[in-house]
Amino acid sequence: MKRYLKAGLLTVVLVLPALIVLFLHAFTENHFTLPYLQPLVDSTGKVVMNGADTVFYQIPTATEKKIKVVAFFGEHPSVQLTQQFARVEKLASEQVIVEPLKGAEVEKEAAEIYKIDPVKRKKSAELIPYNQQFVLLDKDGFIRGVYDGTDPEEVDRLLAELKVLIDIYDKVKD
Repeated sequence: MKRYLKAGLLTVVLVLPALIVLFLHAFTENHFTLPYLQPLVDSTGKVVMNGADTVFYQIPTATEKKIKVVAFFGEHPSVQLTQQFARVEKLASEQVIVEPLKGAEVEKEAAEIYKIDPVKRKKSAELIPYNQQFVLLDKDGFIRGVYDGTDPEEVDRLLAELKVLIDIYDKVKD
């Protein structure tokens, strides 16, 4: 009798977790979201509101209706920056445009068109200059992320968030 009890208990202990995993895979779905960045501000510097909702800045040049990663390069980009950009470029596809912006006017374009500011590095108080930033835009031209283009961990986060954004749009199509 003890033998059957042990065998039954062992079967339950091994089969029950497998059934739970199968149930979760079959009847549930993971949901991820990405925040919108850069709220729209008026001439006085106040955030524009639509009722109780914040209005976010939309890039006026985003007309392709595709996900876009914009990389800002200065006159002489570092080896680290070009290596990380090569990693991001591998994800370019029909859905994703990877666009490098190069030259002396990068800071002006980053500030005026994309309305981004130098951001602080996560590991120190040092600012990331414009010419080392990557920006993730959704299909509607909203900024979904700003990343340090020289930090492999930040680029890993960009790649993960890019995949999440692709997944969000794939689920909307279905």
